[in-house]
Order: sequence, then C-alpha cells, then structure tokens
Amino acid sequence: MPTMLTLKTLLALPVFLSSTIISFALAAPGGSPKGSDESDGFLDVDKKEPFLNYAASLTGGEGCRDKDLKWIHDGFDEMNRLFSAAQDPDFEKECEIEFFGRPFQIKNYTDLIRANLRRAGQYANLQGDDLINPDIHVRCDDPNNICDEGNKKDGKHAAYNVGNEPHINFCQRYFKLDPLDEQVKDESSNDQANMYLINYYNRATLWARMVMHISNVGEAVVMKPSPNLQPNATREWTLAPTTGPMKTSVIAGVMDDKQGPMNIRVLKFAYGVTRAKLLATLSTQNPYDALNNAENYALYALARYVIQTKGFFPNMPLVNFGNDMAVLTNEQIMDGDKKKFACFDMPDVA
Repeated sequence: MPTMLTLKTLLALPVFLSSTIISFALAAPGGSPKGSDESDGFLDVDKKEPFLNYAASLTGGEGCRDKDLKWIHDGFDEMNRLFSAAQDPDFEKECEIEFFGRPFQIKNYTDLIRANLRRAGQYANLQGDDLINPDIHVRCDDPNNICDEGNKKDGKHAAYNVGNEPHINFCQRYFKLDPLDEQVKDESSNDQANMYLINYYNRATLWARMVMHISNVGEAVVMKPSPNLQPNATREWTLAPTTGPMKTSVIAGVMDDKQGPMNIRVLKFAYGVTRAKLLATLSTQNPYDALNNAENYALYALARYVIQTKGFFPNMPLVNFGNDMAVLTNEQIMDGDKKKFACFDMPDVA
C-alpha cells in the first residue's frame, strides 16, 4: 500500500531530499489559485507581450493579479539588460574591485565570476538559441508565509527564493520598486545623491539577485573537508575548494559570525551596497565571500548599467578605509545601508 507523505515524514528526510520534494510540490501546476482580481494567474497566456520570444519562460503566477504579472515580467526583461551590461568584467577596474575584491585576492576565481555572469545573461537568449536557462516559476501567494517576517531595522522581504530551484515568490514590497530606467534617470539627475548606488536600486536589481540563487545560474565556492592522509600531518582534516549553489536561507540572510578573542564580526550573506562592498574589502573575510554573495552580482550589474547609460560609476559609499578595525568596531557601518530589501537576522540556511 502506498504511503502518504506527511509534513512530519518530509521533515524526517535528509535536508536536500525534503527541500527538493517541498519545492516540487510548491511548483506543481494544476492547483493555482486565482489572483485577487480573479485573473487566472498564469503568464504568457495571451502571447501579446513583445518579449515573449525569450528562450526561457516565466510560469506559474499563483496569487498574482494581472498587473502584478506584468510588473514581474517587466522586471525580468529589465534584468536581462542589467546582465547584458555586466558581461566581460575587467578585474583591474574600480567597479570590479569594489564588488568582488582585488585582483590578487580573486585570481583563482575570476573564471567562476565570469561564468556566473554569463549564465545569468543567458536569460536574454531568444527562442532558437542552443543555450537555454531553466524556466522560472513565479508566484505572489507567499507559500512559505514569510513576506512579512523581519523588523524595521533589518527590513522585510521584497521577494524570496524557494530553495535553489528556479522558483521565486514576489512579496508586495517588490511591486513598490521602480522600473529600471525610471529609477536610473531620476537618481542620475539628482546632484545631491547620484553617486550613491543604493539609490538606484530597482525591480531589475532585485530580480538579478534572485536569479543568482538558482543553482543552474550562480555557482559559489564551497570548501569541502576531507581526511588528511599525509604522513605526520598536524591536522586531521584538509579543506579543498569545490562549487555549489549560492545558499539562500528561508529569510534571505544569515547571522554574522563572531570570531577571535575580540569577538570580531564576520559578515556572511550581505544585502545593500555597504555590506556587499565590505565582503570584498575586509581582510577578515575569505577571498571568495563576495563572489559567493548573490547581491554582489546584482549590484555590480546595476553599477555597470549606470556606467553604460550615464557614463559614470556611482561609487558611494567608499568602504576601503585602510583600517579594518575602525570598520569592524563601527556598528553603523557594519549594519549596512539604511534602505534594505531583505532581512539579516535568521540563522537557518537551506
């Protein structure tokens, strides 16, 4: 007799297997509720949009109104323009250094960064292209019931990934983000604040971060332990680099670590320009921390787009002070930008 999988049974399974089954169940077609305006909630039905010739499709649409689906679709289209501007990075230039690290630190990882940007850029490929990224299941019904989790200090979700699957839920805060060109035009003309990259944050930037968490797109450096078989070894284990997906927690962030006798904060997954840059700058970070962080790619792509369209790099805030301790002991700097689009304070990583 077949056994029915209950939630208790699922939670007893290994983490990877249970999360895969749950992700599949959430993505399964056929049970999609109607949107709040009684629309069917599925994309690409009328085939009227001008960019429906992309090789990859957006599917799903549970809980989304027609205008929500258009906002999601338009953000996807704009994201493709961001990543188009971010191809062929030059790791000797300021923009690359600020978001990925100095060339001597990342010399072993530049091919990985290029490959991540290239795969993300493949969502712009059109039908008939041999290189096709996976379709993305989008929704607005908050299946994990976490859109409103968070707090005033750390922010709340605008969107979240379901594991590392091509599966994204968009919260109401996403629909308050401005279109790409509108935001870039408005901020670039503001002489008082046009050098602060966070002011350019828009719906395409958020899309770019979400896509980097998809396992078929973004790869991260993972240090894999193995027994040390060398004779007279002083360490029982050795660490060797391999690759895996960019991890995403249920609440899109993890706590900072505390290390050493002075209990120094070590940033992990960072959101916002300040913390993203600190990943690439602080000597307390691993050289691969920045390139493991999806937000760094999204902000880098945004910066490259501004450079391409407006001719200058909005490089503020500057975080390379030449004195790590001054930064590490400054809570205001370590907490990051005032404007946030995700939470930092949950330790559970999927």
